[in-house]
Amino acid sequence: MKTTRLIRALLIALLLAQLPLAGQLAHRTLANTGGAEQIARSVTIYRDTYGVPHVYGPTDASVIFGFVYAQAEDNFWQIEDSYIQALGRAAEVYGPPMLDSDLVNRQLEVTRLSMEEYQRLSPEMKAICQTTAEALNYFLEKHPEVKPRLITRFEPWHLIAFQRFATYQLFIFRQAGLKEAEPRGAAQEVKAESPTGSNMWAVSPAKSASGHALLFINPHQPFFGPGQWYEGHIHSDTGWNLSGATFFGSPFPSIGHNEFLGWSHTVNQPDITDLYAERFDDPKNPLAYRYGDGYRTAVEWSETIKVKT
Repeated sequence: MKTTRLIRALLIALLLAQLPLAGQLAHRTLANTGGAEQIARSVTIYRDTYGVPHVYGPTDASVIFGFVYAQAEDNFWQIEDSYIQALGRAAEVYGPPMLDSDLVNRQLEVTRLSMEEYQRLSPEMKAICQTTAEALNYFLEKHPEVKPRLITRFEPWHLIAFQRFATYQLFIFRQAGLKEAEPRGAAQEVKAESPTGSNMWAVSPAKSASGHALLFINPHQPFFGPGQWYEGHIHSDTGWNLSGATFFGSPFPSIGHNEFLGWSHTVNQPDITDLYAERFDDPKNPLAYRYGDGYRTAVEWSETIKVKT
């Protein structure tokens, strides 16, 4: 890959409607170029004066490859750390303090469901996952001085696990589930928590001084951890010209703009979870729980979690 600098910073992201096209192009590219080495040769990464990568390539697949590679150049540690947490293996690296997080991950069956979901994906979507994994593995191949703490080879389904982990564990479960998970007894202290959220504004041309539409994006995300932002710009000869930000380990920008429009999302606390206290009161069947006037049987499985001591 070639690295140079742009004199100016260029103006990130992607509409969900573009994903099938991206995957289709990615699938064709990987099938016809001979693998990671050749796709890497087709990509150029420019760095502007702020260090932001501007990735150019012939296909959407090639710029996904280059964008993920650039992230690894800048902060492979965070990518691997996010994926380690997504796989429910953080206690192997950090010890007992991360055991609860791994337990939640196993309760939500992030790993199993992600592997199964990957098998059901369309060839187009599988190609996006494959391209992401190929870029990370190619980075490790080209940088033997970088020593992974746990993941020595990335698998395509890891991207699904990371997205599932970010959605369900970082946002839904932690914000809505954990703080309600324990029953509130009379002696239990209920601590008030600061509200979590973000915001954005859209201004029509009729309301702006310039006569142009405006989009202001203000997502409230941390400076460190799986939810920190990574800025970038990708430009393919087949149509993508996206500039914005996303989480480390993601295949393309998720908020930002192209030459036609901008888009964003907000994080807040919608009422999307319900919690139930189940009664297991059948001594003959410990897995039977009350459901209406009858019973249903809970599913039981075993997990093995390694803990660094």
